[in-house]
Amino acid sequence: MGMFTEQLRLIETLNPVYNALTTVFDVPAEQPAGPLAGVVFSVKANIDVAGAATTHGMKSLTGNMKTEDAPIVARLRAAGATPIAHANMPTLNARGMHTYSELAGHTINPWDATKSPGGSSGGDAVAVATGMVQIGIGNDSGGSLRLPAFLNGVCALKPSYGRYPQGAVFGQPDPPFPTQVMTVEGPLARTVADLRRVHELLCGPDLSDPRAVPVPPTGPPAPEVAGFVPGDPAVEAAAQRLADAGYEVEPVSPPRLDEAATLSLRMIATPIALGYEQFAAFAGEDVALFARHLLEVRPGLDLAEFLAVTATRLAVQREWARLLDRYPVLVGPVSTIPSFEPDQDRPSPEALAAYFEATKLCEATSFVGVPAVAVPTGLRDGLPTGVQVISRMYREDLALEAAAVLETALRPAVSVG
Repeated sequence: MGMFTEQLRLIETLNPVYNALTTVFDVPAEQPAGPLAGVVFSVKANIDVAGAATTHGMKSLTGNMKTEDAPIVARLRAAGATPIAHANMPTLNARGMHTYSELAGHTINPWDATKSPGGSSGGDAVAVATGMVQIGIGNDSGGSLRLPAFLNGVCALKPSYGRYPQGAVFGQPDPPFPTQVMTVEGPLARTVADLRRVHELLCGPDLSDPRAVPVPPTGPPAPEVAGFVPGDPAVEAAAQRLADAGYEVEPVSPPRLDEAATLSLRMIATPIALGYEQFAAFAGEDVALFARHLLEVRPGLDLAEFLAVTATRLAVQREWARLLDRYPVLVGPVSTIPSFEPDQDRPSPEALAAYFEATKLCEATSFVGVPAVAVPTGLRDGLPTGVQVISRMYREDLALEAAAVLETALRPAVSVG
């Protein structure tokens, strides 16, 4: 165990209570060198780690051993950080609002065991919140980093499309178009400073992923002008804090928000609709039920509709670019519902639609591809509150700067069972 003995003992003590981590890895006896030396991180169970199985939360994939790290894992390892465990996730990344897998069961929210820890990167968020790891690595195509960060009182960065090189997905050498343009991998951490430190190491092109852009981690100064989406108490309070810090702050309406949120989910639903019978047979009834509800409220697109959406997406991106030219940062809710029950999305299509409505700003920003930082801002009724700070393409640094003004350090009172 060497230098990681204390961290492994903490995992041994806390993980049986919170069920955040699924497989603990062998760790080096010596501390690796680099700017992240001594940092341990968890990796969502759909991201490859050399020498471990990428299970996607499925019992049938426990033998899906990998010989190479995903690019994002390789970059952290090269910086001296150590992957210590895979983290729990919803089976096949479905049912994204709650972290339950057929392989590992439910992950527990450390603030309130009756509430969901969110998803789909919920295992990583709980591992960070409880101190089992310093950094978590997950992915996000509509809030899957930001929602669990919000519900567990930690920070998360959904980077711009093409900002970091991405790994592959199960069953295909390369992901389909909706996944290519909306799913991004990114970090969770307890502080914005840690997000910034990791972000700077993850940026840059990679031959394994031609989408990754050669853009520096930071850009030139921008005016301290912020828009905010009115109506949510946490957002209103955050806007005031930015104003107190010297930002010019104004209420705004994000362009084509409902349309972008709906189309993002219909794009995601299209591959499921095209291969539903095979998907349901492989995934099992729990995931198949989710898929049926999804397709009822967000049906897949036919060919003509899909082609039209690719054009609409460009038009929506153009309108968001104009908005963010005027307001370099935009503050909005992660979810307009402050907490969820573990199975709140499951009873009916209408229940799932209510969740989609609550998180539509996450869905829309994934559709557009812009970066967003989820940051905790305090407590309400004993549970974390927070917002997301959105910025221009490839200007994660602007969102991180504003998030640092807003962040409130939170730490749940962890139980040892």
